[in-house]
Amino acid sequence: MQGIVIKIFLVDGKPDGLRTIELSNSTALATIFPRPSLEAFLKRESAQRPGAYILIGRDIEANDSQLVYVGEGDPVGPRLKKHGVQKEFWTEAAVFTSKDKYLTKTHIQYLEAELVKAIKSAARAKLNNMNSPTPPNISEADHAEVSGFFEIIKLLLGASGFNFLQPWEEPASSDRTNEIFYFRIRNASARMIRSASSYIVLVGSTAQATLIPSAGDWIERLRNQLMEAGNLTATSNTSLLEFAKDTAFSSPSAAAAIIYGGNKNGLTSWKLKDGRTLKEIESS
Repeated sequence: MQGIVIKIFLVDGKPDGLRTIELSNSTALATIFPRPSLEAFLKRESAQRPGAYILIGRDIEANDSQLVYVGEGDPVGPRLKKHGVQKEFWTEAAVFTSKDKYLTKTHIQYLEAELVKAIKSAARAKLNNMNSPTPPNISEADHAEVSGFFEIIKLLLGASGFNFLQPWEEPASSDRTNEIFYFRIRNASARMIRSASSYIVLVGSTAQATLIPSAGDWIERLRNQLMEAGNLTATSNTSLLEFAKDTAFSSPSAAAAIIYGGNKNGLTSWKLKDGRTLKEIESS
């Protein structure tokens, strides 16, 4: 895949402050800011344009899981100003507008519907939206353009560290290694390969259905997300869960923790058939 240039501008000079993110040769503009910077955003030109947005926070009543709300506005500023008063959960906002006058009301309604659909499908975050918006009817040409805009939104969010649009499955690619690592614990047995960016537990692998008492909340939260997304499913053996799809993890320890049902060092747990650990392979 060819390299991509993304430009990030720290408006107030702070890495966690108000910042704009854009892709070279694209009209798409993402503005991401913490809640205290809402007033500063409302003074910007992008706040006076049509846009879709995501409010991001935590649900303290559900194991502190990630909670998001998707909306749209024409212009987008007044809607965000209203949410600054009415919605308490959010700590950060991501707003998507155009650097020109490309986006219309119909376009942003389409983007809103696609964002809700993608977040539901990925099942990495809980949606605060009460209803799922229906995408408007648009022409074939507009559909192609706005779909491209949506793909850029996913790219900019991913580059900013937000993964709630990313599915757990990683498409087959040429950068996957052929080495298969194994992890067996009690009656659970799993296989894993690596790619350039992920550790991929292969379909058919099994995991312990019961968490150990010392398992952290993050393990329960991650397992629930995988089950909601359909990647991890129940089996006829009530003591086991099964991976219904190849599932990508950001670390080998996260993968091992799901299989074990508790904290586990993935670097030493995953082994090749000859007994060498993942740690030994990566160290060499």
